[in-house]
Amino acid sequence: MKNQEKYTLLFISLTIIILGFIVYFNSLNGKFIWDDEFLVKNNIYIKNWFKISNIFTESIGIGAGRKGPCYRPLQMISYMVDYLFWHLNVVGYHLTNILLHILVALSIFWLTTILFSRQSLALLTSVLFLVHPIHTESVAYISGRADSLSSLFTILCLIFYIKQGYYKNTTRYILILLSYILALLSKEYSLIVPLFLLLYSFSFKKKILIKEFVSILTIVFIYIILRVVILKLPFFVITTPSTLFQRLPGFFVALTEYSKLLLLPFNLHMEYGNKLLAFYHPKVLVGIIILFSLISYAFKKRKTDNLMFFSIFWFFIGLLPVSNLYPINAYMAEHWLYLPSLGFFLILANGLILIWNNEKIRPVITILIICILLFYSCLTIMQNIYWKEPLNFYNRILKYKPNSFKLYHNLGKTYSDMGYSYAAIKAYSKAIEINSKSSETYNNLGTVYSHMGKLQEAIELYKKALEIDPQYADCYFNLGNAYSAINDTQEAILYYKKAIDIDPQNAHAYAYYNNLASMYALLGDMAKATLFYAKALEINPDFKTARENLNKIR
Repeated sequence: MKNQEKYTLLFISLTIIILGFIVYFNSLNGKFIWDDEFLVKNNIYIKNWFKISNIFTESIGIGAGRKGPCYRPLQMISYMVDYLFWHLNVVGYHLTNILLHILVALSIFWLTTILFSRQSLALLTSVLFLVHPIHTESVAYISGRADSLSSLFTILCLIFYIKQGYYKNTTRYILILLSYILALLSKEYSLIVPLFLLLYSFSFKKKILIKEFVSILTIVFIYIILRVVILKLPFFVITTPSTLFQRLPGFFVALTEYSKLLLLPFNLHMEYGNKLLAFYHPKVLVGIIILFSLISYAFKKRKTDNLMFFSIFWFFIGLLPVSNLYPINAYMAEHWLYLPSLGFFLILANGLILIWNNEKIRPVITILIICILLFYSCLTIMQNIYWKEPLNFYNRILKYKPNSFKLYHNLGKTYSDMGYSYAAIKAYSKAIEINSKSSETYNNLGTVYSHMGKLQEAIELYKKALEIDPQYADCYFNLGNAYSAINDTQEAILYYKKAIDIDPQNAHAYAYYNNLASMYALLGDMAKATLFYAKALEINPDFKTARENLNKIR
């Protein structure tokens, strides 16, 4: 590589890096929010490297007592590394997110250069991707990290696959497989990578690399067996039974909304919900028109414009896992556009450059490109502000989704953490009004009353939660605490034991054993107290309370 080319690449890389920090710098102090509470803040697994085996064998929320279908060990390991350096200082976690987003933008520049051999196109595409506010949900939100991690390794896998087609070597073959494995361990979404590889071959008339492609399919097969058969983790949880026919209109509405948000990204927010829509909804009809118009145009241009064909189908393949073909938790979400949006930015960048090539209007188009980048950058910086404070965040989304159970539940949790008990009660009560079947909401509301000293009200709410979910270990623990507070030691012991019996591997089991030991200490049974304090420390050696309690009775 000539010196001039090296300097050009260095300049481009520095431009992308600096721009990435400029648009996301004000997100660094954003607090833990939404899923950050159980993925990071309250997750004991990321705080103890001896729990790394649990990271690879359980779903991502288990370290905070949350069960779910998401199996993303690499995401959790990245939090472990963050915790090692930063503990619970949010700046470090946000810094990692920004760096990952910049790396994705750099990988997009690399991929686009390889595919189309046009640095101007690659630079503009990667910069548009970098600054567009649709990605704030994946970057300014710590728990959104799975999007950038999986996208980075997906793009690297494709890059190494393309290069392997030019000249084969064992090292690159290993890099292809390693990139794909890391993508899968970052997010389940990466199962679609084989389709991206086929799209590349079809768009650019390249032969499929049989050895590499079959190896990737083998990894897919092993991954599915690992999840479903060995770890027994489902790919999704059905919360509201529905048919494909009922869900399909939601995809077309989402397609209409996605098109609008990519062009004019105003009123961005989380929590679109999983409502079922009718086929006669105007946005459904617009979405159908968008889908068939773009696909028809892509096939029309297949022989003469591989960029258009590749970009359009990249967009739709990228949306395939979140198109509601199988039940998911919403009909749309902004972060689902993270990787698919590359198709949109390729088309936009290509169109702007084609117009820019007309020397007569080049100054005007140059100003237009700068204005577009400034427009998107300013919106991103403004959007970051909404992610900084939980109260502002939840209250703002309520304007768009006023009857959201999740929002009122999370708002109640935020008020409770801040010590605003009456505001927490009001928010939790509203959540129960919307959804009276949430055991967690009753449990959390009971905890608020417990902290206020209203223990009988707390006990009633805990028991209501257990009527809904008799296997709710944390709630039995809280009920034990309430009985302990009213000096009913025998009842407290009963419920602590129940919590342990139900879920002895619970992330909070060390607290179960500690409090159970304290009850036996009150009864004068020091042998059992010693035994259970030791058990608490066995689960969590850093649990200072148990160690102090054990030292007191020795």
